[in-house]
Amino acid sequence: MHLLSEPDVAQVLRQLTPEQCHGFLDALSEAFTTVSSQSQLSGPDRLIHQPLRTTIATKDQNLSLFMPVSNTINTGIKIVTASQSHGIIGVINIFSPEGKLLGILSAAEITAFRTALAIMTLFVRCTSLRENIVIFGSGRQAEWHARLALLLVPDPIRRIVFINRGRRRLDEMKDMVEELQSAHPHVTITTLAKEDTPDYWERLRSELTSCDVIFSCTPSTEPNFPHAYLQQSFKPRFISLIGSYKPHMHEVDTETVLSGGGRIYVDSKEACLEESGELIWAQVTEAQLVEIGELYGRLGKSDPIEIPDGCNVVFKCVGMGIMDLITGKKLLDVGKELGLGMEVDGF
Repeated sequence: MHLLSEPDVAQVLRQLTPEQCHGFLDALSEAFTTVSSQSQLSGPDRLIHQPLRTTIATKDQNLSLFMPVSNTINTGIKIVTASQSHGIIGVINIFSPEGKLLGILSAAEITAFRTALAIMTLFVRCTSLRENIVIFGSGRQAEWHARLALLLVPDPIRRIVFINRGRRRLDEMKDMVEELQSAHPHVTITTLAKEDTPDYWERLRSELTSCDVIFSCTPSTEPNFPHAYLQQSFKPRFISLIGSYKPHMHEVDTETVLSGGGRIYVDSKEACLEESGELIWAQVTEAQLVEIGELYGRLGKSDPIEIPDGCNVVFKCVGMGIMDLITGKKLLDVGKELGLGMEVDGF
C-alpha cells in the first residue's frame, strides 16, 4: 500500500508536465464518456458504479461524507469530515477489484485539482475562447483553474484576474501569483477585491466586458455579477460554475445560466438538477442539459465544440466520485514513479 500525504500530493501535482497533465485529462474525459454511455444499464452490466453518498452528522457538529465508487478496474471511497475545530479533512482510499488496499491519499488538494481538471476537459475544446480569463474565488479551486489553464493551453492566454469579495484571501495567494507570473511572463496576472476597491463595480464591468473566460469558484448565495455586464460588447464566452452545491446557492443569474442558447453542459444531469441552485432557480429542465460524457462520446479526442452564434458556453459541474477515483489512481502511480510518499507492507 502506498501513502501520499497532503504535501506529497501537492508536490506531485505541481511537478506535472504538460504531457502528464494531458494524460490525466484524457483519462477523465474517457471516464465521463463511460459514465454517460452506461446510464441506462443496471447491475453487473455496468462498468462504473457510483452509489449516492452517505452523510453522518454527530452531536458534536462533525459532518462526515462517504462517497464510494468503482470503475470495475479499481474501487475507491472518499471520506471527508467537516468539523468546527479542524475545518475540512479527507482521504481517498483506492482498492484493487479484489479488495486489496492499494493506496491512501490526502483528499483536499486532489478535490480542487480534479474539479478544475473536469472543467478543462471542455475548456480545451473551446479553441477561440482563451485570451482573457476572469476567475471568481481565492481558494484552491481558483488556483487550480489558473494553473491548469496555463499548463494545458499557455500560449493564447494573455491576462488572468482573480476576483474576490475580501482582500485577505487574495493576499494569501501572493506567492502563487508570483510563481505563475514568473513561469509565464507573457501573461498579466492581477487581483481585484470588492472590499478595498471604491469603484469595484465599474472595474468588474470592465473586466467582464473584455474577458473571454469566466471560471466561477465561489460558494455564493447571490450572483457574482449581473448578466448586463456581459452585454456591454457581446461576444461568446466560456463560463464554468463549480462553487455552488446546494439549492439556495447560485454564482450567476438566470440570464447568464440560459445564455448558452438553450444548452447547458453538465457533468451529471441528475446531480446538477438536484444540487445546482443556478439551474433550480432558472427552472431548467433535463432537455436543456448536455452531459459532457455524451458530448465526448460523439466527438473525436481533440475535436472542438460547436458554439452557436450569439451564445456562450455554459458548464455546470457538481462533481462525481469517478473523478476522485481516476485522478487518485493516476496520482498514486505518478507518486511512486517520483519516489514520493511512503510504502507500507501488510495490507
